[in-house]
Amino acid sequence: MDDSEEVSSASTSSNLKRCGEEETTSFPELLNFTCRIETLISQLLLLSSRIPPHFLDARYDPILFDLRFFDSPSEFEAKIDGNKKLEELEDELRESCSEYMQRFFLLVNGIVVYHQQLFEYLQEGNDTLLNVALEDELGRQLITESLALFGCLLLLMEHHMSGYLREKLLVAYLRHKRSFSVGNLESICSLCRVHTVTAFPPVESSVMVSVQKPEELFIRLAFPKQVVGRVISCLKYCDLYNRVRYYPDSEHRSVALASQAGYLYVMLFYSVEMLHDGVAMREIVDRFFKDSLIVPIFMHFTVDLSLSWDVYKGAKSSLSSLLLPSYIGDQSQLHYVKVKDLMCELCSVQLSGMKSSDALLSDSQLLFSLLRSCNVSLRWLLLHRSSADKKTKEIAVSAGTAHEIEEDALLSFLLKMSQVELELKQLYTELIESRRTLWEENKGRTSDSIRQLSEYLFGTQTLLRKIKDGKLMDVFKNLSKHVYSLDYKDIVNSGKKLYHVISSVRDIEQLDELKECSQIKERISIVQKYLQNMLQALNLQDETVATLSVITDAVYLWGFLGKFTRRLHKKIKQASSVVLNLHCLFLKFRPMVDAPIIRLSQNQSPDLPFVSAYYSSEYVAHISAILEIIPVMLFTILSDDVVSTLRPNCLERRTEADNVQNFQKPGSQYRLTKALAQISIISQGIKEISEAPFGLMDLSVKSWIEDKLRKELFKRFKEASKSFLVYRNGGLEELEKNLQKLTTYFLSQLHVMECLQDLMDIQGTRLWEEEFSCFLKHSAQKEYDDFVSRRDKNLAVIVPVEMNEFSNAQTFLGDLLSQILKLTRPSLSMYIEPMSGWFDAEGCELLGMRFFELLYSCVGPVGLASLDSLLVKIITENLKLALKGLKILMDARSLEQIEMLNTALGPPSSLPLLGWSSYQLMAKLPGMLWEPWVESLACIGQLQILRCLINLKLNSACKVKARAVCPALDGIFTLVSSQRDKMLMGNDKENCATTEHFLHELSKQGSLCGFCVPLQTTYLVEDPPHFLGRCASMVTISQLPRYVLNTHLGTLTSHLKTVSLDFSPVVIGLGTFLRQFHPSYLMEYVQYMGQYVRITTETCGANHEHQKGAPDPTSEALKSILWMMFFCKHMEISKDVVDSCIPPSLIAVLQV
Repeated sequence: MDDSEEVSSASTSSNLKRCGEEETTSFPELLNFTCRIETLISQLLLLSSRIPPHFLDARYDPILFDLRFFDSPSEFEAKIDGNKKLEELEDELRESCSEYMQRFFLLVNGIVVYHQQLFEYLQEGNDTLLNVALEDELGRQLITESLALFGCLLLLMEHHMSGYLREKLLVAYLRHKRSFSVGNLESICSLCRVHTVTAFPPVESSVMVSVQKPEELFIRLAFPKQVVGRVISCLKYCDLYNRVRYYPDSEHRSVALASQAGYLYVMLFYSVEMLHDGVAMREIVDRFFKDSLIVPIFMHFTVDLSLSWDVYKGAKSSLSSLLLPSYIGDQSQLHYVKVKDLMCELCSVQLSGMKSSDALLSDSQLLFSLLRSCNVSLRWLLLHRSSADKKTKEIAVSAGTAHEIEEDALLSFLLKMSQVELELKQLYTELIESRRTLWEENKGRTSDSIRQLSEYLFGTQTLLRKIKDGKLMDVFKNLSKHVYSLDYKDIVNSGKKLYHVISSVRDIEQLDELKECSQIKERISIVQKYLQNMLQALNLQDETVATLSVITDAVYLWGFLGKFTRRLHKKIKQASSVVLNLHCLFLKFRPMVDAPIIRLSQNQSPDLPFVSAYYSSEYVAHISAILEIIPVMLFTILSDDVVSTLRPNCLERRTEADNVQNFQKPGSQYRLTKALAQISIISQGIKEISEAPFGLMDLSVKSWIEDKLRKELFKRFKEASKSFLVYRNGGLEELEKNLQKLTTYFLSQLHVMECLQDLMDIQGTRLWEEEFSCFLKHSAQKEYDDFVSRRDKNLAVIVPVEMNEFSNAQTFLGDLLSQILKLTRPSLSMYIEPMSGWFDAEGCELLGMRFFELLYSCVGPVGLASLDSLLVKIITENLKLALKGLKILMDARSLEQIEMLNTALGPPSSLPLLGWSSYQLMAKLPGMLWEPWVESLACIGQLQILRCLINLKLNSACKVKARAVCPALDGIFTLVSSQRDKMLMGNDKENCATTEHFLHELSKQGSLCGFCVPLQTTYLVEDPPHFLGRCASMVTISQLPRYVLNTHLGTLTSHLKTVSLDFSPVVIGLGTFLRQFHPSYLMEYVQYMGQYVRITTETCGANHEHQKGAPDPTSEALKSILWMMFFCKHMEISKDVVDSCIPPSLIAVLQV
């Protein structure tokens, strides 16, 4: 069994354990058979609910064979061998369904073995054994259950798993096991063979068993005729479970014998000739089915006699009077009228206050009769409204419509009835537990009342006249002695004495001389009342609760609970008070879990945990389906209007008297009060369900509600983010406006959870934070997966990530990133570092720190960290693409040219012999083919700048909101980061895993606090291409002529305004690319650029004649120095290295 099936009800409830301990059996073999068949049925129901879709998919039909496979296996196998497509399907089927097929085979083999062993047991046992079993009450029950439940198993198997499916499963299992010499194979094939019958009308309900001519199915696994006949005879005439005593009204006889009737229905198919015997069937129908056409045969599975017995002459004729539309209409009318009247009585019972023990004891018979009638009428109506016969169903439904009683009314009736039943059970349970106290209290009151009455008659109390009768005085003395001598432990003798005392008091009451005095009559009536209470307390036994359990049994209703779910949801939406009664409804259906495991508990069967777990899981699943509406209701109740009322309002110090009423906001206060009252009612209902006595089954409704609230929160976050995806073409103003709307919505959901936290005792704030974090992380991960999948489809294209790659993003963070990339595109914007923002050509801000402030208020540190993690992954992918693109560009010819150029330029510490002209040739080497690679560097730089601003915001927020913790965490983060390699190298395998976990968690905290340094991060570890430093300087020199020095902004700006890439992201992207390799490549690049700066400076000083179309050496010198300073600043190149490459005097000139 799967872990999901191992619900907490792995064992039975305590009352079943007591039943198993107290009731011993002289028929251990029969008890064992009964336990086994209960287990087989639960296994069948479990497997039938989890049929693999492969066996229902037409694509797998070519590899799924029926029993004809055994006639010529080689021919069927030849169809698959060599066919690659079919072999792949075969492998998929084996991997996906092998466990299920094995469990199915174990089931059918277990059924066959069970039949063989039970058949041998019954065959070998002589008449004496059969007589002994049938003469014993428990023996009759066990032998009937072992046979009838086996028939139920066959019917349920045919109903849930057709013969076609069984044949496919069996053949598939044997083929995959490649073993056809299995024991009992012939019997197993007989069990699995298709049950060919004529067309049967379709049945809507899955609990209405519709198998035509079951005798043809039963004959495959038959039992001895003699045993079947004796069991049928026993069922016809005995009261198998002694239920008749609980139903004194003869009109309820069919309900009293309902379980027995279901078994008799099944057993008749073992002796089909009786179904054709009109006289015998008339007798059976009159006793068991005289007013019911729908019969439960096992648990909540039912059959419709009007269809099931249609082909049997004797059975059909015996039902003729029951099938008359007039009869069905009369019965429907009768029960609908009863339901109306009974509903009124149920309401009056609750209002009359049953919590008085005296009232309960005096009205117990009336209450029992009321509940008995309620259950009988509801049973008849629900069963016949679900009839498989259209005429019967239409008559039953139309009669309800005429009486204005539809399914909603029946559901209300069921809820009210469940409530009264539960209260009555609780009261009786309390009375039984306190019956000794009740007895002693009434005994003392009786003695006191007799003494007071004696004083009135013969003592000093004031009366109109005294009575002088010595015999009567002796009678009162004897009565007092009798009452005093009553002992609760001696129930039999005390009962006899009590009846004698009651009789004596009645005789005294009839004396002529006492009839005339009203005071005496009142005293005598008080004595009689206390004596009756003593008698009722003496009669209070566990049998009372057992009677209540029998007459309120609703296992047959389990199949209707699924239909009622939608209507219950509707009722809960209309009136939240319905939640208060749900625990009563759930407890009414609890016997569905207990009933199938009574025998297993008595036998202490090892299969008890499995069977109990299966039915408990079904029980919990139905309860969960009903409660699904509650989380939705909670959010619906706390609408935006109500949440806004929860926020404090800023009041003015002084206001006009006429405006005071406006501050009261009576409409808002009313809505808030109403909403909070509804939530309080729901909270109370959930508490009642959590505290309800479900035995050892732990429903954990509170945890379940928290899980559902999580899912609902996640769903709402996702739905709200979809509105953000709609506005994709707006500018910064539109983007900020949408972020503000989202911020308001997210905070409103937080206020809702805070309110629920106060009213329902759940950790609302924690739930919101966890689900919001989960939503953001899920959004980032999904967007990255989509990004990678898009890249994988186009591996041949070496291009950087662009805005349009996220233009169709399906997640919140993906769409947000798309709009950010659009606004900060290097070709259309300029990043100005002092302003920490991007600007267009007119100087208007496109994106800046204000936006990141707003983004932080919307998604918090987790959101920014998630966006940062997405950027990390995208940067990594882009770096891989950039490296791959560079290796493609540096082919053999390019490498040869660069090598020749490198030789001509000489070492970086010297100046080239050809002077500046060498670099002019160098600037022409990177042609148009290199432009995409430069763009990829710009995109990497763009993403890196975004990372820097995100971490800047995270760090500043951490310093403000965690002022005391931030410095300490920063110190730990810095120290551990510097000692990371030593920590990992010095530990064994186990400690190393612990250290890695610690470092991982510390890294997560560091990312939330903005301790990451993006420009110092190594994203990948790869081997660099040849001449990487010289190649990088070559590309830099080729890009410099495109920029002009802007002394006002202190940066390089585009010469053409519309074509060139922004200077800052290109430099940072290039530095990030070089950072991925050994630090020497960064040094080489700085040295090569220093060589270029020096040669351009020397050219300027030598009064070099400027050629037309050639770059100005003075301008190039200044631009290259600025480029170098910007690069060294962000890549954290030490001042000593810079000074060694560029004379400080040149840097001073630029600063001036």
